[in-house]
Order: sequence, then structure tokens, then C-alpha cells
Amino acid sequence: MLWCQVDTIARDKERIEETQSCEFRMRPDMATRKIPSHRKPTRGLFHGHLSILVLTLLIVIICGFILFHFVLPAPPETLVMTTGMEGGTYSVFGRRYQEAMAREKVHLGLLPSSGSVENLNRLKDRSFRVDVGFIQGGTISAKEAPNLVSLGGICYSPLWVFYRGQDTLDDLSLLKGKRIAIGPEGSGARKFSMELLRASSAAASPTQLLDLPSAVAVTAILDGRVDVIMISSTVDNAFVQELLYTDGIKLMNFRQAEAYTRRFPALSQVVLPKGILDLSKNKPATDIHLLATTTNLIVRKNLHPAMMYLLLDAALDIHSDAGWVNKAGEFPSPKSQDFPLSDIAERFYKSGRPFLLDYLPFWMAAYIDRMVLILVPAAVILIPLVRIIPFLFSWWNRRKLYRSYEDLKNLELKIMEDSTPGMMMDYEKTLDRIEASINQIRVPLALFKEVYTLKEHVNLVRNKLARRDQGSKETERAIV
Repeated sequence: MLWCQVDTIARDKERIEETQSCEFRMRPDMATRKIPSHRKPTRGLFHGHLSILVLTLLIVIICGFILFHFVLPAPPETLVMTTGMEGGTYSVFGRRYQEAMAREKVHLGLLPSSGSVENLNRLKDRSFRVDVGFIQGGTISAKEAPNLVSLGGICYSPLWVFYRGQDTLDDLSLLKGKRIAIGPEGSGARKFSMELLRASSAAASPTQLLDLPSAVAVTAILDGRVDVIMISSTVDNAFVQELLYTDGIKLMNFRQAEAYTRRFPALSQVVLPKGILDLSKNKPATDIHLLATTTNLIVRKNLHPAMMYLLLDAALDIHSDAGWVNKAGEFPSPKSQDFPLSDIAERFYKSGRPFLLDYLPFWMAAYIDRMVLILVPAAVILIPLVRIIPFLFSWWNRRKLYRSYEDLKNLELKIMEDSTPGMMMDYEKTLDRIEASINQIRVPLALFKEVYTLKEHVNLVRNKLARRDQGSKETERAIV
């Protein structure tokens, strides 16, 4: 009978306490604590909005720093171009580019050189103050100059082979044993002349190869001191024009021009049309086949995009007309042999010059065009990122509550496994420690409901602990 009474009392007690388990258990100190009327629960909300604002501003500042210091630095006011020998084609081109750049308030300094090879060496040398230069195709491979890019081909530079004598020469192999002026060291003419003469077995003795500049070589062939002169230049070169109209000087018609272009990919076959020199006298009497390199406008990779646009715009104005060996609109061209085409040049040839150049200063138009190019893909990345920020912000704050939930669940499992009276005091201290840590958690106002839900769950476990403790004590008393 005693055991039955004890069991009945325990079950009735448990049912009564179960009905009170969902009620909020207020600690004595909390019951007497008054909340000042002037305090408003906006601090968490303020901190939440402030965090989002700081994060957004941080992203904007980083993007702006990258954009204006690495992607869009201020355009320079001065450029340096390495050209060619004084009086030569590249020297003339340089002055025309200088005039075009001056119209946009940019000073273009000109550095004379011996030719294409020296121009290349200057551009390769990072310590040498130069930004742009003329380089003939086939001079070097891109692997040897990774810091350079091409703005495209600007003209053909035929290899003019002038000779004296009564015989008609139509192949380089027939020059063996003659005195040949091949151009100075560092010039593109000398490089290609040597390669072609060696391929034709005409470079070895008794042939005399003379490193003479064009001006000296022209005087020498007119005086009879050399037999052949080889010049790599455009049609409007003053020395080429002089020899084309000089009696007694002949121009070689390359009978094997196509074969040479197959052996040397950097070369193209061009034709000097019949009668182009004088239509009334039908001079020349036949089409003359020539070998030509393509002159490219080469710049360093780090050249400002606005300057690239300006150079391309000038190239379009200078080189787009028809010539004796090219059609109108053939140049400038995206055809690039040795160096990769720059991204700016690729867009220029596909889409043309930015239309804003017609209405705004070039630097402003280039800025806007460049920003559009950068911001469109950036928006594709940033828009999803902005959408996910609120989720990350919410997760970042909720994770503070997850730790307390983990501790609370572990404690509940321990209570269910071991409810001996000796452990109850330790469980109570652990609950106090969990509740104290919850009170230290700072979250936005939007998450206050979850904080109070967590506190209710702490009280739920506390009630369960109290029932277990009370039940254990009553059981002990009943047994006694």
C-alpha cells in the first residue's frame, strides 16, 4: 500500500508540473528588475544595418581602388616612339603620328634608330624609356618579348633590290659574286637580306656584303661603287623613289616570289602594277613581283588604354589610303605575325573607335568605354554576391545561438542518462552558465525572438531538471 501511494503521488505531481512546463519561469532577480522607460530596443537593429553598410562601403572602396589604380590609371601626357633612320619611312611616319597626337594635347617624343631590330631591342629593355615603335614582321618571336603587344599591321615594307648592268636579274641566286649593300647593323633590311641571300646561296665569297646606310648606299650605286642595293621600305621612301626613276638602275622582279613566301612565312608577295610609275610611258612595262614584310605598330603591354586608342585612331588616319602595293582600307589591319594583338586593338578592329570619341575628350571617352567593359562582367559577379549578403549576415548571427543549443542538448542528454541527486547541482550550474552566455550574445533586433525562444528552451530544460530532482527526492523519502 505504501509503494502504491508513493507511485500515485509521484505521477500526480508530474502531471501538474507538465502543465506548467510551457510557462516562462522568471528568476527572482528578473522579477524585481525594472526596465527603464527611456531605453529602446534598437541597438541590435542599428548594429545590423551598420554592419551591412560597412561591408558595402568596403566592397565599393576595394573595387574603386582596383579600378582607378590598376585598371584605369590617369593617362600620360607624354609618349616616346622609336622610329628609324633620319629621312627614312619610319622617320616620316613618326612625324605624322606626332602631329596626330599633338591634336589631342599629347606630346610624342621621337627617337631615331637604325631600324626595326634596334626598335625591338629598345622596347624589350624595360629600363629604356620608350612606349611604341615600328617593327617588321618576322624580326622576333613573341616568346622572346612577352612584355610587348601589337596594335596591328600598318603597311607593307617591300624589299627593293636595285641593280646596275645590262643583264636582267630575277632571282637572288644571280647576285653571287657582286658587291651588295644590305643596310646597317640593327636594320630590318639587313636581317632579311642576309636570310634571303643565304637561302639562295648568294651570301658566301666572292660576294661582298656591305653594311651601308641607305643614303650612302644610294650614292655608291649611282657612282658605280656597288652593284646591288637592298632596301626594305615603303614606296614613298625618298631613296626608293629616286632609284625607281633613275636611268640605268633596274628593279628585280622576283620570279620565285611565291616560293620565298612559303619558306619565310613573315614575307608576303606584293605586286608593283604595270604602268604605276608612268602611265603614258607604261613604266614599268610589266607587273613586278616583290617580297614584303608587314610593319607592325608595337607597344608595351602596360601602355594606357587611352593611348592605345589614340595611336589606333592615328594609324587609321595615316595608313588607310590606297598605295602602290596595297588597296584602300587594307591597313591598319589586325593581321599580326610575331606579337599577340592587344585587347584594345582587337575591340577597335571589331567594333571601330568608341563613338564617344566624337563628343568627348579622348581620355574621358576611353575611360567610359573601358569602365563599361569592366563593369558589365563585374555586375554579373556582384549582383548575386549582394543578394547572398543578407543570408550570410543572418547565418553569421544565428551561429552564435547554435552553440548554446548544442550545449543545451548535450546537457539534456546527460540529465536523461543520470538523474542521481548528486549530479543535480552540477547540472544547475551548467544551465546557469549557458543562460549567462546567452545574455552576452549580441544580435540584431530581427533575431531577438530567437534569443527569447532559446531562453524558453533553457527554462524548459530547467523545469525538467527540477522535476527529476523533486521526483528523486520524493522517491527517497517514500522508501525511507
